[in-house]
Amino acid sequence: MHNWIAPAAGALMVALCLAAPVAQAAEPTFGGWRNLGSRDGAEPALRDVPFALLPAPASRDARFAIYDRESKRLVCCLQVASAELDDTALRKVYQLPEQWVTDLRNARSTARPWPTRVYEMRRTDELVDYGFSDAPEAYSDLGGLLVPANARLLPDGSVQAGSTYRLQFRSTPLGDDSSALDRFTLQPAQDAGKPVVVEVSYGTY
Repeated sequence: MHNWIAPAAGALMVALCLAAPVAQAAEPTFGGWRNLGSRDGAEPALRDVPFALLPAPASRDARFAIYDRESKRLVCCLQVASAELDDTALRKVYQLPEQWVTDLRNARSTARPWPTRVYEMRRTDELVDYGFSDAPEAYSDLGGLLVPANARLLPDGSVQAGSTYRLQFRSTPLGDDSSALDRFTLQPAQDAGKPVVVEVSYGTY
């Protein structure tokens, strides 16, 4: 009897192990960011504040690299420095004009890929003293794409963050020379999976 039970128990354990779901690696989080002037009572009254636009909740101190589109490189890092911000906080605490609240909510898009979750960020590491291009057409210092802090930019321009994503960029004017909606599309390179889309809005103020 004992000789029969042991093999049966072993077979049962093997079956349970085979039936257990295989743990899936967490999908990387991509988002957008904007650098805006906040009149929040600090000295000086106007200060630059980077804000993240994310598709999902982020923990405090979560870190992201920014994509400098003109220089074709990733720069670390922006770090989450607040709880998620609602529109009242954006208007009352940071004293942002309505145009910029609209930017942070991506409300100008006609096909918004996801509702934005907004966080105040702080610059760390290389980004603290990083110098962006000052060419007339350059504006990566105003915002753009956020990628995981450990992501890499490959020689062909693809982004490696666990999987590899082919990066495409398109900018659409929003009615005048100073307003635009930028769209970053990250297409998984290994399969025909659903692309990740990030939109960043720049309204005139």
